[in-house]
Amino acid sequence: MVKVSRSIVPSFFTIGNMFCGFLSIIYAFESNYTLAAWLIFASAFLDTMDGKVARFTKSASQFGVEYDSLADVVSFGFAPSALMYELYFKSMGMIGVMVSFLPLLFGSIRLARFNAQLKGFDKSYFSGLPIPAAALTLASFVIFQIHYFGTPHAEPRIMLALIFVVSVLMVSTLRYETMPNLSLKGSMLDKLKIFCLLVGAIMLVIYPRQILFPLMSIYVLSGLFGWIIKLFKTNDTLQEKKIES
Repeated sequence: MVKVSRSIVPSFFTIGNMFCGFLSIIYAFESNYTLAAWLIFASAFLDTMDGKVARFTKSASQFGVEYDSLADVVSFGFAPSALMYELYFKSMGMIGVMVSFLPLLFGSIRLARFNAQLKGFDKSYFSGLPIPAAALTLASFVIFQIHYFGTPHAEPRIMLALIFVVSVLMVSTLRYETMPNLSLKGSMLDKLKIFCLLVGAIMLVIYPRQILFPLMSIYVLSGLFGWIIKLFKTNDTLQEKKIES
């Protein structure tokens, strides 16, 4: 009985994640775009917490993984797609529908691949841009734009480019770092992650609307930069081998 009750606890956070995503969709259709975007961030916080709680209570399970993915489809696939459609592409007819569908389409593919490749319940890194990061990038742009320009409406081509980039990166194999465990006993990379996380958190408290989109953009680009650096290192290694031979 203790094991059953313990396993239920993370599911409450997953349900909260899904509920916030559902509310985001409702508010997007009611033209409350700022609140719809912030609710996607609330979903991301709860999504992070359900994994932390599952590991803390040692109640991680395959059911939890599958249920979490279903919630993520709603909160980080359907919710941002609905927000993009209502805000940027509604007037474009079927073309707007198809463009808005991309975060949901590629996000669901990303989650299916993640579950199929998952071994154990902990990962040292992600292969491809995680779907919450893609959704938060789109949502943070809405918040950023409304804060600086006072209007939720912008040139659709900007959002089209952003949607295309995050959609492709979700199904790529580029390496993206995971959230570090808050411990100073880890590797130097983990300590660097914690330092960056703390700096980002402080900046978010002071300038939440201004800094969210730049921070998410840095994370999105980190996978590309890491791939470029790895490519140069590989080329240097091949050149050294040719010289030695």
